[in-house]
Amino acid sequence: MTAQDRGTAAILACPFDGSDLWPINARFDCAQGHAFEIEHGVPVFARMPRREPKPRNMGPCIPEPASPVDPFVNDWIVNTNGNLYWRVRGRLPSYPIPRWPFEAGRARLLVDLGCGWGRWCMSASHAGYVPIGVDIHLDAVQAARRVFLNNGSQGTFLCSEIDALPFRDATVDLVFSYSVLQHIERDKVRRVLTESWRILKPGGVIIIQLPNAFGPFNLVQQMRRGFREARADSFEMRYWSPGQIRELFGASRFGEVKLRADGFFSQNARISDLHLLSTLRKLVVLTSYTMANAANTVSPLGLIADSLWIISRKIKPV
Repeated sequence: MTAQDRGTAAILACPFDGSDLWPINARFDCAQGHAFEIEHGVPVFARMPRREPKPRNMGPCIPEPASPVDPFVNDWIVNTNGNLYWRVRGRLPSYPIPRWPFEAGRARLLVDLGCGWGRWCMSASHAGYVPIGVDIHLDAVQAARRVFLNNGSQGTFLCSEIDALPFRDATVDLVFSYSVLQHIERDKVRRVLTESWRILKPGGVIIIQLPNAFGPFNLVQQMRRGFREARADSFEMRYWSPGQIRELFGASRFGEVKLRADGFFSQNARISDLHLLSTLRKLVVLTSYTMANAANTVSPLGLIADSLWIISRKIKPV
């Protein structure tokens, strides 16, 4: 275990019954008899961890030998970062780490739900947070651990369901999630927010990204499938209206909800990745960035952004 891993262990709890956990050899045990193995440095709290070292939805990828990027990241870049990254699959010259778009961390504890190979954990770490990445995909969180170790960064990674989190109540400062919750059932998203409320300290913040049902690009995408809901148990996009988002957070006992434009024409348009993109894709990202900045200045325009940041807080008891 790294020093941060040992620190994280102090706030862990059994995801099934909430009881204390004790590290014993290469696993964690709880008082109720549940045992959780540690595989290549990653504790496995999920009952059925996803084991998929190579993406099954696309052809094989042989990373260029000269690429300094972990082979998992090179292979999965399109699945984790979006279709803008097709041209660099297998030949990433560097890790696409986004700029942290919120306030500095000041050593606060951040949990990234659906962290994948850790790009937003790395971003948060650069901004001064102490990140813990959580994902059901075991190969992804093992890759994230390698990425952090190889870059000399401090981060802890766990394999877990994101609606049954292995943390004690009121132990986390910020819960974060990007480009994850739109791919899961709405009832599960509600459970994720309930769990997020549980693990946040009073006054703790939640920041998630969701696709806006009223975004112009999203409206075209919805029209293409006849405005039907995503198929059950599929990876299809679930679109959320601002009203649905506010209802979701209100039902989960969060306070005031702030909506902020993240981007247009994509769910993953990051200005920090321009050097990785083709000319056409650069234009998409630059346009998205310009429109998002305008939308956050002119409030009504923000309500039609394709990608929204949602920011709320666990209200402190009176």
